[in-house]
Amino acid sequence: MAAIWNDIEIEWEGETYTVRPTMDFINHLERKDGRSISKMYQRLMTRDLPSGAACELIADTISWAGGEARSMDVFAATSGGVDATAVNLASSILIALMPAPKEEPGKAAAPVKKKSPRKRTGGNSTGSQSAT
Repeated sequence: MAAIWNDIEIEWEGETYTVRPTMDFINHLERKDGRSISKMYQRLMTRDLPSGAACELIADTISWAGGEARSMDVFAATSGGVDATAVNLASSILIALMPAPKEEPGKAAAPVKKKSPRKRTGGNSTGSQSAT
């Protein structure tokens, strides 16, 4: 059986920590009150992920990998989220937690057909011309 997640690598204080997402790891992250991977992912997609939540996620991931990190240390090291470093790193973690799409054995992905652009000729219903 192929792995459905990609490993997460985080550099922290000169060390590289690697975490393979598993259900145990996901459950560990979601144990804190109010923390849901799906809700954090939704907030990330709407550009509404708070830097504090991002720092907590990063610290928990580093700790799970055997490192020592507190969310306030991550917050300080990433300029308090001002430069988006924390949110970008949390984004990498959240994306790695999403399983890869399934592919059926022996089937390649169907090619995507491109639509040819329509050429407009003539005018619209009001009789005015439009440029294409």
